[in-house]
Formats: sequence, C-alpha cells, structure tokens
Amino acid sequence: MNDLLFSQFIGPKGENISLLQTFIEKILSEQKTWRADYSPEDISLYKKTEYNNTKLIEEFEKFLERSKKHFPFFHPRYAAQMAKDPSIPTILGYLTFMLSNPNNHAYEGGPVTTEMEMEVVELLLKMVGYKTGWGHLTSGGSLANMEALWAARDFYNKGTVYFSEVSHYSWKRICKILNIDSFKEISVDKNFRMNCDRLEDELKKNEAMMVMANLGSTGTGSVDDIEAILELKKKYQFHLHIDAAYGGFFRSILLDENYNQSLQKTPLSGHVEKQLLLLSESDSITIDPHKQGSVSYGAGAVLYKNEELRDIILNTAPYTYHKLDKPNIGMFSLEGSRSGATAAACYLTYKVIPPNNTGIGELLSHTIVASQKFYQMIEQSENYDNLNFPDLDINCFFRKSNKKNISEVNELTLAIYSVLSVETENPEFMLSKFVLAPEIAKTVLPEYENPKGESLITLRAVFMKHWYTMNDFYYLKKLIDVLELKAKH
Repeated sequence: MNDLLFSQFIGPKGENISLLQTFIEKILSEQKTWRADYSPEDISLYKKTEYNNTKLIEEFEKFLERSKKHFPFFHPRYAAQMAKDPSIPTILGYLTFMLSNPNNHAYEGGPVTTEMEMEVVELLLKMVGYKTGWGHLTSGGSLANMEALWAARDFYNKGTVYFSEVSHYSWKRICKILNIDSFKEISVDKNFRMNCDRLEDELKKNEAMMVMANLGSTGTGSVDDIEAILELKKKYQFHLHIDAAYGGFFRSILLDENYNQSLQKTPLSGHVEKQLLLLSESDSITIDPHKQGSVSYGAGAVLYKNEELRDIILNTAPYTYHKLDKPNIGMFSLEGSRSGATAAACYLTYKVIPPNNTGIGELLSHTIVASQKFYQMIEQSENYDNLNFPDLDINCFFRKSNKKNISEVNELTLAIYSVLSVETENPEFMLSKFVLAPEIAKTVLPEYENPKGESLITLRAVFMKHWYTMNDFYYLKKLIDVLELKAKH
C-alpha cells in the first residue's frame, strides 16, 4: 500500500507523533537562530534567562485538560461532519509562519507567504483546468461564494441568481447581504441534483445573472449536471459559478503528475467524472483546501476565469499596498487581513501531496471506494435503506419501515441517532442526521406515505478519511455491526 496514506498524517492512534515532534523541534530551533542572528549588534532586552511563568503553566494545564473534551475528529469512529486530520505538512507550514504572523492583505504584510499563495492559486487553476484566470485564498467557502457573487453583481448589473434547494445555506444569506432580491431556489431530482428542466422553466421567465451549480452539496455530496447546465448557458447566456468547496479536489483523481487527464481507471461514477472534467468550463469556482485538500480549517479559495472580475472589486487604501510591482491580494478581495500562515500551510502541503493522482487524488480515491462499499453494505441490510447512491463520499441512509411511512422511519432513525451521535456520551460511532423538507422527501421517496407532512430524518456519514478502506474496511464493518445491533434493541 502507498506510504502516502500513512506517512503524511499523525494517524488515528498518534502513530506519527514522534516524526511531528522532530520537525517541530527543527522549526523552533530555526526560529531561535533567526531571531538571535537578526541584527547581531543589538543587545538583548531580557535581563535574565528565566521568568515567573506560574500562571502560564497553570492555565496551560487547564487548557490541555479542556481540550480532551473535543470530539475525536481524527478518528474513523467520527463520521458525523466534514472533519479530519490536517496533514503533517499543513501543521509544519502553518506553525513555521504563524511564529512570525504574516498578513497576506498586502505584499509588505507577508512577502514570502504572498508569493506562496500565488503559487498555490496557480496550482489550483491548473487542477480545475483553467488556462487563464486569477484567484486567492479565503477564510472559507462562504466568503469565496460571497466574493464571487459580489463580483458578478457589479460586473453584470442585472438578472436573477439561481441555485438548487439543497445548496449551502450561505447562498440565501449572501443574496440578502448583497441586496440581491431576485434569487430563486430550483427543485432537485431524486439524486439531489438540480432539476435542469425546472431551471430552464425559470430561465424562460427571467433573465439570469448567475446560475450556481453544486459540485458536492453539503448534505449529500451531490454533483449537479454541469453538462446540462452548460447547454442552458449557451442558450441563455449567464455566469456559471460552481460551488466546489467540498468536491473540487476530487478532480485530482483524474489528473496525472503533469495535470493532464490520466488514462488510469478511477472509482468515480461516469456522471461525476464527466462533471469534474467540465469544471474548467465554468466562469468562477469556490474550492476549499480545508475540506478535501488535507489542509486545516481556515483555507478556502475563489477562482475566476475572467480576470476582469478581479478588477471590478478593486479597492485600495493610503496606508498600505505600497509595493505596486508585487501582488497585493487585498486590493482585489472581500477580506482585508488574511493569514499568511494558512497560505504557507497550503504551499507545503501541495509540494508534498500534490493535487493530482499521485497525491490528493490517491487519498480521495480511497474515500470514494469506502463510500461505495458502505452503500453496498446498507443495500444488503435487513434493517436499513440507502437514501441515494453517493456521488462522492457522503452516505445518507435510514431505518427501514415495513409500512413505508415517514413517521415510522423518523421514529426508528432517531432512536439510532440518539445512541450514535454527539448527543450521547461515549458513542461507539458518531454520525450526523440529514433532514429533508417534505417536498424533497416526496421526490426522493415517492412510495412512502406522509400524511402528517413531516420532514424526513436520515442518518448521515461523511467518509472523508482515507482510513476507511484499510485492513479490509475494518471500521466500515465495525460500523455496520454496531448499526445492526442497535436496530435489534
């Protein structure tokens, strides 16, 4: 098995902690030398070598004790939300520059980390297939979405914004913040993909400014039919933004080390593979290194194919942006201060684990395989049904109801959730729940009765850790055993 799966992560049992310690000691040693050697003629302001740190020691012990109450995001038994271990390169890249605290709002705020950010962006542009374009890192996907819509609003000046009813909650909020009153949610099909027939119905009525397609919806990881949306784009002429915050990095599965399309067979479905390849046909993209890019939270990104969208939101200030011959990212971004350490974390991560099928793509192939394996296991269960076939690596399922009744499904499913979630103490596994509005439930499960008009409650497992395929799907089998046992009680 590829060493990459083990060597670049701390591991569920802390297997690589000693390696991390070695690197951290080197970082601290380099930091000490750098500070001591800088302007060597200066005297030290410290008059003694030791000071009273009683308060720090006392509070740090309390701090460590409190940290133990955190959920074990690093472990395969936690599958509730989009949380996993950051890679070791991420930790090292972030720590190295966090010690000097650069700010990538302007070149003079972080010259080295600004250059690193631009190199990361060039790599992301290459990964998504943009031949030209621009972009930058953000604190997350919501900020990236907001900036993209802000730029589109000011560039096009008119039209309606369309997105599916299972899109990230930020889209409605963003429209309100930007005073865009004309927005419309489009219904989805049984696979939680935007219904393109309904979309065209709306496009016939009102001119579109932007259509937002999901490449990995938050609830189910669904991937919209970008191919069909592109056909509508030819006909109705709108800006196509793809929210690939969760799913964008899956394109790395399809790319060889030169970022050309690989001929290797992949575990992706034909639908998903096709949409990933068409990512390059969009006008702008949101993509999050902190989700499937093996980087810690605080690292999103927005990418534009048309650089004019960058210029439309240009802003400046009299007290900064003085190095005009260098990149000043803050002049073209919604955010002002942005962590240079985050850019460094991304930079080192993709030097070690590149976003192609030799790096990130290798990791994500395992998450796809695990998700599809779990789907098959649920298909064979007498107690559970799948909600849908997963496009990526998020699985939704529910307790079977012999009566085909939503109320009974909810009651039985909630009984499982109550013992396998963060709401109980020391659960054997941690899952989340996905709640569907009655209208969507009727589309997905048309054969189920719902006389009370209830929302449908399902269980949700996020298999974004590559550990799930290991030891012959050890943790997936454990999870199925637990689920079946709980169903009998």
